Parts: sequence; C-alpha cells; structure tokens
Amino acid sequence: MTDWNNLLNSVNQKVIGIINSTTDSFTGDGVFENKERLGFLLKTAEEKKIKILDVGGVSTKPGFKEVSYEQELKRLNFFISNYFGKFKLSVDTMNYEIARHALENNFEIVNDVSGFNDLKMIQLIIEKAPKIILVHRHPNSSDIQEKMNYKDVVKEVRDHLEEKIENLISHGVDKNRISIDPGLGFGKSMEDSQKLFENLDYFSFGFPLVVGYSKKKFAQNLEMTDEELYDHCINSGVSLVRLHIAS
Repeated sequence: MTDWNNLLNSVNQKVIGIINSTTDSFTGDGVFENKERLGFLLKTAEEKKIKILDVGGVSTKPGFKEVSYEQELKRLNFFISNYFGKFKLSVDTMNYEIARHALENNFEIVNDVSGFNDLKMIQLIIEKAPKIILVHRHPNSSDIQEKMNYKDVVKEVRDHLEEKIENLISHGVDKNRISIDPGLGFGKSMEDSQKLFENLDYFSFGFPLVVGYSKKKFAQNLEMTDEELYDHCINSGVSLVRLHIAS
C-alpha cells in the first residue's frame, strides 16, 4: 500500500466523504440496508470529485451503544457488497477484526477513533501496513466520549498525539503511514473543540492533519458558513477534511 504522501499527491479534493453504514447515525444519514441511499451518496461523491471515503458501521455519537462484532461486520459487508466506483477506502472502526476484514477487501486506511489503544490493532497495522488516522483520545479516559478536563486543551492534545506517535513508531509503525486528527467533539466540551478548531495550525507538525467538524454542534456555534469552515481548515494546514457527502 502507498503512504500518505503518495495518496495526498494523487487527489485534488482535500475531502474525505463520510459513509455511515448504520441505522442510528446522529445525522440520520445511515445507509445500512438502504441500497438506494448508498448509491445516491456514491454518485454524489463522484460528482463532487471526492476520491476518499470513510466507512463506519458503528455510530460514535454521544451516548452511543456498542454493537457486536457480528453486527458491525454485517454493516461493513453491506457496503462492500453494494459498493461501486473508484474510491480510496478508509474503515472507521475500533475493532481490529473489522479492520482486518476491511483491509482484506480493498480498504487501505484505518481510522480508529479510540486512538489505537488496542495492541492487537497496532500489530495488525504493522502486519498489513495501511495508512492510519490517529484520532486523539485522552490517555486517562474510560471511553471516547468521556468529557475530560483540560487546562490548556490545544497544548495537551498535541502533547498526547506526539506521545502516541512515538509509541506507535517504537512498536514498528512506519511514520509515513501516520496522519493525525485532534478528535473534535470526542471527549471534549464544545468550548474545547472550538479552541482546537481555532488553533488547527498548531497541529501541523510533520504529519498529515485530518479534521472532522461536519454537522457537529461546536461548529454550528461558530457562526461560520460551510465555505468559511472549510477554508479555515485548508488555510491552517489541514490535509483532509471529513465531510458528509450530502446534506
């Protein structure tokens, strides 16, 4: 598989399109068992010249309920069986078995919102060598949505990410396959997420930066248009913006 530099150089649109193969997405756009909706999103992504899709089978909205491996696998397989197009595919999962299945079915990116805390997931990444999106998670949190207290959220999130990068590299993960995501909205207050968003340039320190703000409450409170939100990201050095494909 190629590294991040090769992928980023091959795409013009700095967008990752979101595909929720779920029934309980917080935006109500889940495509599980809805071939028509999935087809619509795939065609819309093609029309918008989006080249990368991030596919998830578990909702991670506040208060989300965990689903079984079997259910998450069923949701991912629904996408795999009904997918068409020539996209680069990312799997949004915290389960290493789901990640393995995706990588064996033409996915080339693993987006783990739990921050690669599972050693089995790290071992899989070393074995299969995909590109990864390292999403920030506070090292003391019990789950990804537990609200943590920060004294200086911008500095602390960067410190946590740098420590995790060092840990992954020490295990044998190729640094050229690592991208970072400050985890806006995950275990953070709206005020903390806004501070992170306003200071995205602080996270441009040698690794591709991925940011997801689409349809999150903190972004709606910023009183910025969709174009202004996107432009702020690009002007702050963001490599890819995770966006919902259609409103």
